Amino acid sequence: MATSADGARIAWYRYGGGERTTLFVPTWNLVDARVVGHQVAALESHTNVLTYDPRGAGASERPKRGYDFPHHAADALAVLDANGIERAALVTASRGLNTAVLLTTSDPQRFDRIAVVGPYMNLEPAPPSPDPERLEALRNDWRGFIVPFMHAVFTEPDSADVIAEMIAIGLEATPDVIATQETELDWRRPARLLGSVTCSTLVVHGEADAPVPVALAERIVAAMPNARLELIPGGGHRPDIRTPELVNPLLLDFLLGG
Repeated sequence: MATSADGARIAWYRYGGGERTTLFVPTWNLVDARVVGHQVAALESHTNVLTYDPRGAGASERPKRGYDFPHHAADALAVLDANGIERAALVTASRGLNTAVLLTTSDPQRFDRIAVVGPYMNLEPAPPSPDPERLEALRNDWRGFIVPFMHAVFTEPDSADVIAEMIAIGLEATPDVIATQETELDWRRPARLLGSVTCSTLVVHGEADAPVPVALAERIVAAMPNARLELIPGGGHRPDIRTPELVNPLLLDFLLGG
């Protein structure tokens, strides 16, 4: 366990070895480190790999509050410090890019590159406030949220097994954690910092991503000085989970390059 800045205990897992380190930054408190298993398997023979369960999920502590992006960034730093890692590449997905942006802009020398799958950021000048009725619905009917959400994430043909696996993981999450996070998030700060991310960035996005359209990925890439976009034909929101055979070669080439 690593101890974060606010005292929360974060469960981490280490694989492989070598001089380089790749840190997987969680996307959301909805799922835990199991979802990046395909990427760990591809990378562990090449680099030192660190994953961790986000606060509020898996084996990590579930505090009553503290689920905004700065807390998640502090958790990442705690995991690195617990392992004595001074420099790392970051891999994340979806809203995890917000945390990665905070990390790389606060300490550019510590993070040499970012790879992100299906990035989600709210780039609107004034993001809307959370809908109280929606938050109450999350608390009262968690399965009613998880099941359609996972179907929207994995729109590729023959995804039934992956959807069932992700639903099972999602049902282990705590609805109050997700609802609390929605009230705490400040989307504006990471969005304002996009142009200050100086490290090389690879954005991988499914062409058929239903929750996050390709147009948003294109806006994110355009705002980052050293970013490039790779599209996965027919890919949904998490092609790294559904079709790792298409995503992993891109990640390996990017992460292991000079």
